[in-house]
Amino acid sequence: MLGIYRIGFAAGILSLLVFAAGSFGRLDTFSLMFILFTVLAALFWSFRHHVFTKGFSQSWDWRFVFPPIFTLIMLPIVLLPPIARDELIVHLAIPKLYLQAGRIHEIASMGFSYTPMNIDLLYLIPMAFGYDILPKLIHFGFALLTGFTIYFYLAEKIDKNYALLGLFLFLTTPIVMQLSTTAYIDLGLTFYSTLGLIGILKWREKFELTWLVLSAISTGFAMGSKYSAFILLAIFSFTIMWSFSRATKDQFKALRFGLLYMLIALLVFSPWLIRNYLWTHNPIYPLMNGLFTATGSLQSAIQVSAMPPLRMRSLLYGEELWYILLIPFRLFWEGQDGSARFFDGVLNPLFLVFIPIAFIHIKNRDIKYLAIFSAVFFFVAFFTIDMVTRYVLPILPAVVIFTVYGFKNAFEMKRLRSWSVALLVALFIVNGWYLTKLYNRYRPMDYLTGGETKEQYLSRRLPDYSTIAFANSTLPADARVMSFFGGDRLYYWNRNNVFGERLGNDLIRFVQGARNEQELRGRFRELGITHLFINDPLFMKFSKDNFDEKQLVMLERFFKVCALELYGKNGYSLYRL
Repeated sequence: MLGIYRIGFAAGILSLLVFAAGSFGRLDTFSLMFILFTVLAALFWSFRHHVFTKGFSQSWDWRFVFPPIFTLIMLPIVLLPPIARDELIVHLAIPKLYLQAGRIHEIASMGFSYTPMNIDLLYLIPMAFGYDILPKLIHFGFALLTGFTIYFYLAEKIDKNYALLGLFLFLTTPIVMQLSTTAYIDLGLTFYSTLGLIGILKWREKFELTWLVLSAISTGFAMGSKYSAFILLAIFSFTIMWSFSRATKDQFKALRFGLLYMLIALLVFSPWLIRNYLWTHNPIYPLMNGLFTATGSLQSAIQVSAMPPLRMRSLLYGEELWYILLIPFRLFWEGQDGSARFFDGVLNPLFLVFIPIAFIHIKNRDIKYLAIFSAVFFFVAFFTIDMVTRYVLPILPAVVIFTVYGFKNAFEMKRLRSWSVALLVALFIVNGWYLTKLYNRYRPMDYLTGGETKEQYLSRRLPDYSTIAFANSTLPADARVMSFFGGDRLYYWNRNNVFGERLGNDLIRFVQGARNEQELRGRFRELGITHLFINDPLFMKFSKDNFDEKQLVMLERFFKVCALELYGKNGYSLYRL
């Protein structure tokens, strides 16, 4: 288990060293290579005793043959060019901008650039050498590491056979397989949150300071991956104080342990706090901005969104309250990829069969705590964010552990043994069926066997790519393109791109402030805009919904007189002003 922590901490330190190099303007290939080899050498040195004293043969377990087989099955859909939405908007786009500048710098026009980016900075290293597929392998690697964390925990608590079951239950869960094909950050967050969670479970056994420190460092790295990990800091800090105080009645020492935990976690997270404070005077920007700036009110500071998520679901989808309150269960059977209404992610409904059985004749303290942890984490997410399956992924390892214990309990009951095996087989059939759908969706062999080029693959998968490729190949290097309703997918653009405001407010301002098409063109020229990139169907719908007849006529004349269409395909057009 400690080996997993070493690997996780090495990745976290590597990310922070890249952050330091970028902050001092040293995002060059030599500096990045030096940092990478230094960290890898230190990691290898930390394993020297295990490798040279025990050897590989003594630690070999026949069960370890299965993860490489699963990896080989997954690789064809992992080794495809990046096409996922958030890859192109944030997780690859921002590192690309940093590399182009040779440093980490403020990007005021991109709000996402202010979030912590421990995982994203790991992607920056292979991107510096032109390998934008490797970030997806890194993200998949976090899935494997999380699976092995579950394995080592269950091997200690039950046995290695049940541990292997837990490993594969996690890796083959549909949402994990889907995220493994992307360069997102959610699997990295899940890995560090799982390390933090296991550390807390270990701490509660004997109150060893080592496990408190390991858990706190893991939570710090989780916070450096995504702001939602603040939930972990609150839960784990309270657990430290509550469990120690309850066992020893020493409340003062319990408080000290809790404060130590928070201090360590915040120290690991502190580079991002310092960066944001220097940029915006708000260390957790854009969260709670009104508390740190003179322009925000307290009400706006503590509001997560303009409308509570539950109210939003009711308005958007017509869901009644009783149906909304079933979301904790609906996640398992209603999830669909690409559908915000159905949580944009797939779990497995058969988890719900095994989870209750895990609590039959319960004696394991860990199971009780995992249930409390999962409930609190989900409760906070449920009432503060629009529910998306990957946003609650940190509780999936707990769900997997429940499922393993549920299967174990059912298998040990004679009357349920055959049913438990049949349901477990059915569970893996559901997961396997989802994997076949991933293959059918991406058709990886067409690209990997040379049946289609990278350009052809991207054109097939991304409706806007053909127009972007045309712009990259024909526009002058000093062109400045403004995009309207293009989805903010910046990554494949090689020309300076300015994104119109997502709700179209800047377009409304331009049109309403112009008396004719010439003045409208002048508005763009004042910003240095030379070209427009437009999602035609959305642009037309927005215009009809927001402009009167006179303004629509002006827009029509603008595109006839002041904007020349250079290229258009799949509903995306490029215009020269």
